[in-house]
Order: sequence, then structure tokens, then C-alpha cells
Amino acid sequence: MNENRKIAFLCHPYHRGGVTRWMANAAIFAAGAGAEVFFITVEPVKKFFSAGDRESMYELLSGNTAGLRLISSKVNFTFEFGTEAYRASIYSRLMRQHVPLGVPVIVSDDPAVWAAAAGIADKYPMIGVLHGDQDVYYNLAKKYEQQLSICVCVSNRIKQTAERKVIAMATRKLFRIPCGINLPAFAPYEKTTETIRLIFIGRLTDYEKRAADLVSICSLLHQQSIAFHLDIVGNDDDSAKDFTERFTSAGVGDLVSFHGWQNGPAVQQLLNKSDVLLLTSNSEGMPLVMMEALASGCAFTGTRVSGIEDFEHLPAAAKCVMVYKIGDIDDAVLKIKKSTAVPARERQLAARKLAEAEFSMQACVDKYFSTITTMRGTAATARPIWLSVSDRLKSNALALARYIKMSIRSKKH
Repeated sequence: MNENRKIAFLCHPYHRGGVTRWMANAAIFAAGAGAEVFFITVEPVKKFFSAGDRESMYELLSGNTAGLRLISSKVNFTFEFGTEAYRASIYSRLMRQHVPLGVPVIVSDDPAVWAAAAGIADKYPMIGVLHGDQDVYYNLAKKYEQQLSICVCVSNRIKQTAERKVIAMATRKLFRIPCGINLPAFAPYEKTTETIRLIFIGRLTDYEKRAADLVSICSLLHQQSIAFHLDIVGNDDDSAKDFTERFTSAGVGDLVSFHGWQNGPAVQQLLNKSDVLLLTSNSEGMPLVMMEALASGCAFTGTRVSGIEDFEHLPAAAKCVMVYKIGDIDDAVLKIKKSTAVPARERQLAARKLAEAEFSMQACVDKYFSTITTMRGTAATARPIWLSVSDRLKSNALALARYIKMSIRSKKH
């Protein structure tokens, strides 16, 4: 990687899942590959009420900063409970004070972060990323279309929808780049039985995941006398109890194991010994679980939704990626059988090769830097944040009132 490459990541304070994990991993990878990388966030002096059990981005990155410049400012309740404009002003100030002019900045999926980057878009080229096929992303792109130098979409469907919904945005600004992952060590198991090892990773209580389809799929596999076992990762106690009853009623209770929430290494061990990852969702952006499964040598069978459909007809995916229409249980079972008819080692190698070509962090970061070169010579219009002394006082007063309210509520519980 060219050592003259420069990039900044502007992120909200807490790790909230795939988006923030990707930002952290991409920043660390790019810095390790020789780029000059700035990661800008804020450091809560006391854990925010809204943080739950999540770690802060500062904590996540503070021990992994070799070659990476971690830029932060300590903040308190006035940041958590203040106005969006106040939070945006903090972010943009950090950029102006610590990042050289002209460094492109990738923003996280937070309105205040987008507003902050938009406010200085004439000085720091703004790169927005649409991580999901949802209005919240399209609305942000539409609101800041004049400030965006580049708008990255993680799937073709998202890119095509953005072209329709954000009418005024020049198509030259829109690019498709899937998020990348750090590829795990390739250690798939050696298959010695006919039993198909299936795995599902996700919430069982979320309608969008169509988890109930798992029961129907397992029931049909059993009716067709196909030997299988399903591992489920991500359930809580209530959903495990609910779905245990459903699987038992379908006559397949003994063929399903519930693992609850697991850390990364534990999930990796399960993927290493699985044949097929199932994804039954109504909608997705670009599912990281698919990338992680394929990188582990685990084949994939999922619904024809955003991200997944991009690989349905790819020659390299023929032996390891199978797609079916949402809710079509018969076809889902057919695709599982088709996938596992491929010799195990052949299937595992095909999955890994696809992941290396399409989903590695190397491929992702290279695509971002290649895309950045296309915007040279273009200039965006800034959308300045005007925050008067009065505005700051009002934000602080609002924050204090909210803080007192939340403190009282937490003591009652």
C-alpha cells in the first residue's frame, strides 16, 4: 500500500455492532499497511447511560494504535444529552485541530457525525457509507448530497435505490464497496459423517430475521430423512425456550442446539465445524455473518436480499453460495442439499477463495483508496454548523435536565 495514502475515520463514542467494528478494523489494517490514518472519536469520562454493556471506541482502539493516530476529547453528560448540533461541533473541532487539510473522512452511521463532516466538507472530503437498505441511510445521503464527495453503498441494491431516491446526487459519486473483514485462520473441519452441520447466527426475536423459517426448514429436512444438526448462536433465554417448544413440536427438538451469545473465538469454532450458514432474513445491508462464514470455509444459503443477491450468479460462488426467495422453504431445503452435494473440501476451498477475493480487509481498503482517487479536482460545498454561545448554553441546560431525569430513573431501578 502506498505510504502517502491518508484517510480519517470519524465515529460516535460507543461500539454498536458491525459498522463500528468494521471502522475500527479498517483503520487498524490501513495503518498497518503503511497509510497515514486518523481515527476521531470522543472519550466519555463516565459511562453514558445509553452505553449499556458496550465498550467505547476509545477503549476498543487505545491498545491497537500502532501506526494509527487516535484523536479524542473527553466528554461528559453534556455531550450525551445535549443537542445534535453541539455534538457535531465537538467532532468537527477535533477534525480541524488535529487532521491535516484535505484528508478524506469516512463517517459512521450517526446523524451528528454526518453533520460534523458536512460542516467542514469543503476542507475534508466527506465519504458517507450506506450500510443498510433503509430510509435512515437514504435520508442522510439526501440531506447531505451537496457535501458528499463520495457515497459508498455496501450492495448493488442499495446503490440502485440511492440512485432513485437521491435524485440530485451525481451517479459519479456512488460506488459499491462491501465492508471487509479480517480473515480468520482457515481451519475447517474434516467431514467424516453424512450429517449436515447447519448454523444460524442472529436474533431469534427479530421479525426481520424470519427465525420462524428455521423451524420449517428443519421440519422439511427431517421429513425428507436428511441427517442434520442446527446450531443457533444469538438467542436469549426467552427465545431459546420459545423456539425449543417450536422445534420439539415439529419433531426436530433433538437436532437443534442453542448456544446463546458467544464471543468471537467461540463463534469461530462453531463456524469451523459447520457445513452451511443459514440466513432467513426479510432484509439485510451486506451481512457480515455471510462474509465470516465463507472465510471459514462454511458454505452459505440465504434469502435473495440486499448484499446476498450480488453473489448469486458469480462463477466463483457456484459451489458455496445458494440463494432462495424469501419464505420459500422448499427451495431453501433444495439449496441446502445442492450445496452439500459438493464434496466438502472442494466446497470449503471455494468459500475461502471467494472470501479472500471479495471480503478481505485488504480488498476493501484497496477499493476505498482507489475510489478516493476519482474525486480529485472536485470540490464539495460545506454545510457549516452555526453554534452561538446561546445555543451552547441551551444545549447544556437541556443536557442537565435530561441527566437529572435519567439519574432519578436509574436509582428507582
